[in-house]
Amino acid sequence: MAPMKLRFVAVTFALLLSSCGDPTVKITNDSYEPRIVVEGLLLPGNSVSGIRITRNFTADRNINSAPVVIDDAIVAIVDVASGASFALSFHAGADFHTTYYEYPGNDLTILPGGTYRLEVSARIDGVSLSTRATTTVPAAGFRIAGISHDRLPYRPRTEDGEFIDVKVQIERSPGTSFYLLTAVPVEPSVENFIFDNAFTDEKPEDLSPGDIIDFSYNYEWIQNTPPTAGISTMDVFWWDLWFYGEHRVVIYAADDNYARFLQTFDEVQEEDGNFHEPVFSFEGDGMGYFGSAIADTVGLTITR
Repeated sequence: MAPMKLRFVAVTFALLLSSCGDPTVKITNDSYEPRIVVEGLLLPGNSVSGIRITRNFTADRNINSAPVVIDDAIVAIVDVASGASFALSFHAGADFHTTYYEYPGNDLTILPGGTYRLEVSARIDGVSLSTRATTTVPAAGFRIAGISHDRLPYRPRTEDGEFIDVKVQIERSPGTSFYLLTAVPVEPSVENFIFDNAFTDEKPEDLSPGDIIDFSYNYEWIQNTPPTAGISTMDVFWWDLWFYGEHRVVIYAADDNYARFLQTFDEVQEEDGNFHEPVFSFEGDGMGYFGSAIADTVGLTITR
């Protein structure tokens, strides 16, 4: 199966308000500064696509009517090794998730171990802004080496009464110590939802289309693995599986940019109550994430 895009972490950074990094949350707009918001991930073997360029806005802005997407930005990917620059084009989709920038040509190849820079310029609120970020793609060698079960009923037990877990073995990428896993149902629906589960008491009438999407995208990661080639094991936990039927278990060997973002984007309040911003690997007027990863996929079917 082909690697899939990380829709489950396509965070809408346009919803970030004005004062990231301050010790308190300010309700006023005194500290607001316009920023270019980037969501982008490079995957070897895939075309450069799905790079979303949006903007932040003030706390009193109506988010339903605010022009979040920037459709006239100047966006380019630079191959650092050769110095070649490739201009991206705006792709207007039917909705927010299908609207992005992409490279329309076939002369840009993202390679394992390669270093690439994203450059963005845009005008927001009458102000000319620019930002850049650089990623080095993980080295070749990562792959899924095996899965303990590719087909089984929901939460089966051994003869001793212990629950049987699903484990995935991966061959590590040298120099990479962060690996992300998600198990995405192929046909998520109310009809396929596992209502007889151990973790929630949802009823069919309670599940909205938004709920189905939320239950479809869960993720786990391991970090600080040995920085050398070798085998590591990742778990598909039962609280990651909410639907009967086929799933795509996708694992990503992630670069430092993407790893640091995932480790910090939902942990912005410290124990003493102070707030800080996530780790954004941007120079200039940018926020969000631009990184790279190598992905591999294996199938898992949950039977009734």
